[in-house]
Amino acid sequence: MTTTTETQPSETSASQSAPTAPAETTQRATSARRTTPALTHVEPRPLLDPIRQVKRHSIHWKRKVFHVLGVGTAALTYALTTVTQSTALMILGGIAAVFVTLDLLRFKVPALNKIVKRDFGPYMRDYELDGISGSSWFFFSGLIVIALFSKEAAALGMLYLAIGDPIASAVGVKFGRIKLPGGKSLEGSLALTLICCVAGSLLLGLRFGYTPVAAFGVATLTAVAAAFAEWLPLNKKMDDNFTVPLISSAAAAGAMLLAGVV
Repeated sequence: MTTTTETQPSETSASQSAPTAPAETTQRATSARRTTPALTHVEPRPLLDPIRQVKRHSIHWKRKVFHVLGVGTAALTYALTTVTQSTALMILGGIAAVFVTLDLLRFKVPALNKIVKRDFGPYMRDYELDGISGSSWFFFSGLIVIALFSKEAAALGMLYLAIGDPIASAVGVKFGRIKLPGGKSLEGSLALTLICCVAGSLLLGLRFGYTPVAAFGVATLTAVAAAFAEWLPLNKKMDDNFTVPLISSAAAAGAMLLAGVV
């Protein structure tokens, strides 16, 4: 009797404690699910995030502003001042020598490349982080167009790069539906042509004294050439910072010959 009396409570205790383990496990799992934060999709912030995180589906505002201010300053300074061709080549050549040398040297000096990526990475595309930057390509094209073409032709080529490329990109990202071979959009190319035509007509008419018809004709032909240069799918081999000023300035020089203004 004593043995039976002693074993019954232990059996009862075991039978009562057995089902509590799954209950405690379920309670802990439920509690963990409640405290785990829900995963949400975060939209990229083109004004704040590095370009390599923003990707092509957003407008890279930091790069666009940097692009307009840098290239636009060079274009308008050359167009609106009395600086001569030789002086412009000396000034731009001196800046280019320093910048391009550092741009190439960073691939030989890891510490320098680390500083460039840290300080200028938010303004650079992925392929520029480990390759020559678009700014160096612009210096090359700027020196060539200033050396080869008239002031107004060279100024148009650089100005069209400054304002046309950002406009084409912004319109293409927001409204581009008709894709061209190479990935660019027809809407972006048309926007580039329109804004460059307006800006070019004003520059030629107000600064260089072209008649309205001549200014519009030269600016339009040059804008079409700029759109073509921006569309060319050569970015992996040759940056559009090089092709747009070069092709645009050459087209402007040809259009000026046709219009009889040179």
